Amino acid sequence: MNKLPYFKIPNSPKNYSAGNVISKLLDGLGYRYYWATDGIKDIDLDYKTSEGARSTFEVLIHICDLTEGILKVAKQEIINPPFNFKKLTFDQVREKTLYNIETSSNIFKTKNNVELTNVELILETNNNLTKFPFWNVLVGPITDTGYHIGQVVAFRRASGNPMHQNVNAFLGYTKT
Repeated sequence: MNKLPYFKIPNSPKNYSAGNVISKLLDGLGYRYYWATDGIKDIDLDYKTSEGARSTFEVLIHICDLTEGILKVAKQEIINPPFNFKKLTFDQVREKTLYNIETSSNIFKTKNNVELTNVELILETNNNLTKFPFWNVLVGPITDTGYHIGQVVAFRRASGNPMHQNVNAFLGYTKT
């Protein structure tokens, strides 16, 4: 069986560099995502709050899109959406999302404060490149990922399959 990352939050680094702080923030998202999606059922994936709303699975695809963008920023690659994750199964979306987060975390962990000041979000739309400072990544895709993970948790509760009750994001592990 393939063991996915973020069953627990990885150990903390010894220092508080900017790269380590971003890495730890991503690790927290990875842990929350792991448990928000662990044991999810088809009824949860199909759940919508209303007719015009996204289903839980559509929210998970959006989270995958966001983490793909975060990974491209970490690698300093151009983001040129749309990504085509709608054809993936739930298991594929979950795995891709978790590995996107883990890889991004590992890359940011290696960045020193000077290197991080040069990290940009480079977006390509209609053959035009637009560059944004890393601040926009923090208040955009990283924060948005956490917001949508919370949606998944709430949707699971509403569809009758709440996530594991012993998840402890503060301590970073789950009693199973």
